[in-house]
Amino acid sequence: MTRTRMSRQRLWWFGVLILLAWTFGFAGYKARPWKPRALETYPARQSSQGVTIAIDPLFRDPMAAQVFDKDDIISRGIMPLAVVVFNDNDYPVQLNSATIELIQDDERTRTQEPDEVVPMLFKKTGSKMSLPIPIPRGASSGSNALDEPMADFDHKFLADKTVGPHSTAGGFLYFRVPQIKNLPEQLLKATLYIPDISRLDNGTRLMYFEIELKPAIEAATAK
Repeated sequence: MTRTRMSRQRLWWFGVLILLAWTFGFAGYKARPWKPRALETYPARQSSQGVTIAIDPLFRDPMAAQVFDKDDIISRGIMPLAVVVFNDNDYPVQLNSATIELIQDDERTRTQEPDEVVPMLFKKTGSKMSLPIPIPRGASSGSNALDEPMADFDHKFLADKTVGPHSTAGGFLYFRVPQIKNLPEQLLKATLYIPDISRLDNGTRLMYFEIELKPAIEAATAK
């Protein structure tokens, strides 16, 4: 066997190993830490009945990549949006994420679940081998390639967030943004509608929140 042929075989096997590493989850997804910031750092916020809700849309790939170990989340059509609840009351409150809507003109969009988002974001572009969307909760992808990102996206998901008395808690919603071009300009007219917030001590519903994204977009684009 000639040296040239041996070199070609080594390169071929090296390529196969790289493909297998990606397929079987050795790509090295690392969960990145995130926690709510101080209230005054959120330009987009609203207060009512002792509760302040702040929002932070991650509308550019580099912004989203600071929180999630993926550098093309927006390019693949998903926008993470942080929702942080500051509860100054003496009782706990709970927020229902399933009814929250991102309103743009006449269009109302609700969050995607992590098991819908992760396969969409991590599916290899152009590959005929694709995972079912969504992956059922608790099910394995076979190769476990999505276990790490699934755990991270699920951990950071807002879900039905409970916030204790005089406490702060938050998480992310994942909105589809099929029209990526000029996304910041589109979001200047968008509003996050949060209708279901309840007191857990007596079950009373609080007033709904309508928070404009414009202050957050303008603050981020001014940097």
